[in-house]
Amino acid sequence: MPVSVNTNAIFAMRKVGGELARLREHARLRQDDIAVRLECSRHNISKIERGKAFPNPDQLEEMLEAYGASVDERAALRAAIDQGRSFGRAWYERPEIQAVFTADSYRYLYLEDAAEKIFCHSGTYVPGLLQTREYVAALVEFGQQHEATEHREIFIDVRQKRQGVLTREHPPTLDALCLESALRAVVGGRDAMRAQLDHLLTSARRQHVNLRVIPFEAGAASVSSTPFTILDFPGVEHRSVVSSEMQRGDSVTDEAATVRHSRRRYADLAAFALSPALTVQLIEEIKKELS
Repeated sequence: MPVSVNTNAIFAMRKVGGELARLREHARLRQDDIAVRLECSRHNISKIERGKAFPNPDQLEEMLEAYGASVDERAALRAAIDQGRSFGRAWYERPEIQAVFTADSYRYLYLEDAAEKIFCHSGTYVPGLLQTREYVAALVEFGQQHEATEHREIFIDVRQKRQGVLTREHPPTLDALCLESALRAVVGGRDAMRAQLDHLLTSARRQHVNLRVIPFEAGAASVSSTPFTILDFPGVEHRSVVSSEMQRGDSVTDEAATVRHSRRRYADLAAFALSPALTVQLIEEIKKELS
């Protein structure tokens, strides 16, 4: 499957980080050991090995020397970094956007951009990739009322631009769950909510979007409101990640046990969800009630 320019850069960082971690472990060195040698923090080494950043040229050479890397290994890593840095910048790679989001929330932007499959349980909210601008603005007006106007506007713009992954030439598949209460809450007023429901109906017709609602009749499942998202990437070598929504941003991890637990949780919730066809029927009924 063709991928975006920035997706290739992300995969390059993850590949380089994984290889550097392998070489370090083979040399029986700890992250603390190499951090001392590079005169940096262990966090910086961890960031590189987790594929969140490339090492700078001096760091790379010091690492390769410390790990006893072969000539071929050195050449391959240098080439991978050069190629990764040659790819263009994504729309969200701007300082003003980074300033608005926590580290994990910002990381989520480029992981979502690279994902092949997205499994999202949005709880009492309409799924983020399916929200209208008016709906987002109403949420931000309440939830971020103490933030600066510029901060709120950037957040709204980013939420809208994220939706470009669903309309690009090779979009990811989106499997989205939400609670019935997300559809019945009149966010932004009746007109805005009708427009939001219309947008959901339009989105649900897309071949790569599978929208399902957990109805009130589902009992305990209908009040399971903690949002989380699972991102899968093309290629078995790329680890899936889970993003959990927190009060002050997202928590993102690729820890295998957390991913497995989240998949089970998602399957448990999906078992109580309406079919896509019945979901559309429910949305249409709620829309009529707002008329």
